[in-house]
Amino acid sequence: MNKCIAIGHHDFERIIQEDIYYVDKSFFIQKLFENKNGIFLFPRPRRFGKTLNMMLLRRYFEISETSKAPLFDGLKIKEWEQFDYHLGRYPVIWLSFKDIKQQKWQDSYASILLLLQSEYGRHRYLETSTSLSENDKNYVKSILNREASVSDYQLSILKLCEFLDLHHGVKPMLLIDEYDTPINNSYICNYYEECIGFMRLLYSNCLKDNNFVERAVLTGIYRVAKESIFSGLNNLKVSTLIDDEFSDCFGFTPEEVHQLLIDTNALDREEDVQRWYNGYIFGKDQVIYNPWSILSFLENTQRELKPYWVNTSSNDIIKQLIMEGDADVKQEIEVLLGGGTLKKAISEDVVFGNIQESPDALWNFFLFSGYLRLVNKTLVKNKQFGEFQIPNIEIQTIFEDSILYWFSKSQTYNKFNVVLENLMKGRIKDFSKYFADFIRMTCSYYDFADSEPEKVYHALVLGMMVQLQTEYRITSNRESGYGRYDVMLHPLQSNLPAFVFEFKKFDAEDEESIQETLASAMQQMKTNNYAATLQQEGHTNIHLIAIAFKGKEVKMQYEAIL
Repeated sequence: MNKCIAIGHHDFERIIQEDIYYVDKSFFIQKLFENKNGIFLFPRPRRFGKTLNMMLLRRYFEISETSKAPLFDGLKIKEWEQFDYHLGRYPVIWLSFKDIKQQKWQDSYASILLLLQSEYGRHRYLETSTSLSENDKNYVKSILNREASVSDYQLSILKLCEFLDLHHGVKPMLLIDEYDTPINNSYICNYYEECIGFMRLLYSNCLKDNNFVERAVLTGIYRVAKESIFSGLNNLKVSTLIDDEFSDCFGFTPEEVHQLLIDTNALDREEDVQRWYNGYIFGKDQVIYNPWSILSFLENTQRELKPYWVNTSSNDIIKQLIMEGDADVKQEIEVLLGGGTLKKAISEDVVFGNIQESPDALWNFFLFSGYLRLVNKTLVKNKQFGEFQIPNIEIQTIFEDSILYWFSKSQTYNKFNVVLENLMKGRIKDFSKYFADFIRMTCSYYDFADSEPEKVYHALVLGMMVQLQTEYRITSNRESGYGRYDVMLHPLQSNLPAFVFEFKKFDAEDEESIQETLASAMQQMKTNNYAATLQQEGHTNIHLIAIAFKGKEVKMQYEAIL
């Protein structure tokens, strides 16, 4: 086989003209056109062939001065009875939002306007079209000259569809690649509301009740919730990686990989390739390989088995969710690394405003980003559940190297470890400092707005101390001496210090300052001899720790009983 293997090429025409190996996905054209829906959304993981498929559509459908038919010689689409009828028949609107990743909204907004201006520039002939009114031509000029209003820009894609239909007498194809990149980035960079406000109108204007478009196709990584961006859009066909119909259109099937290995004289490595890169399940049972990994492996002259896919994108949303994760997240990651599965609710929609409130958000981001696969789907009370697992060795190494590294960089997790380490080593002054930092960083004001916020602190500290079960027996709300303590740590080894905790809320009616609250808590512990139980057990290195709080303001006092 003389065709070369090359990665990173997204232009279908260039791949064919330069004799680069192409895994035939041309049947995607027929599947798309024979489906009677008008608007399609294909969320898939990064580097799974989304842009290449979009360029395939563009080169096939777009009106061209020279026929593109030779590009499709030998491909499956040539067998379609309507191949000649649709080839080169339609004007095409092509927009790719893949580079809209700026740190500030005003910069992203400027880049989006440049993108719209550029696409109008590809159709500059509309300025002089006899099919357009003078008002229409003036609108075109306002976009080209960057003189339009915000509302005009939000209508610009819809208007371009209308103008192209008027000029050509044929409804255009609308292709929008990486539609969700600006939205994903805006969430990370903290300008989500501004971005979603603009993008919602931009997309809804051109997709809802647009009678001037033949087909609209959007790709992205995530399915942004309808309520966020596609509200009222009833003719939208969404095909995620858990749906059947287009399950073989993105990524490589086992049959395609087998033929690819034959053509590259690498069939003897098929078992290695299966172990390292196989394992995704799209739809009900379609096995899919990551195309980037397969092609990278074959392009490597040494045919080295390693994780090729990990550094191809920043995955900032996943990083953020991991870095905000707690010890339970790390424990579940370790279950996955041990070959286990996690049973989780499946949520195809991303609702950015509620990410932090969704307990399974991280795992669904993992799934739809390509880090996990889904098996054994079940329906429980009208809600889908599935078993999430690591698909192959490549992703296993990514979890071991990158995912755990991202987790270790988490300030929350680091502070959590530092808090407990200082406590166990008896560095109570440092424990006090880091505990206060931990509270400020992890707890919302609303956590302490309840009428009994002592319970919040009690639960928080008790939850932290559970991590020390191998070194301590932990008791709570029991009698000792002449009162009832809040939390007590009983050492399982004689060389460890013992602890008693008491929590008190600042009372503005009875106390002048939080320091007075603190002194009162400490006095209560001493007067009621809360250390009695620990002394009866034979412990001599005992610390009394009083914690006073006023909202998220925390003060701590400690005394040692030696």
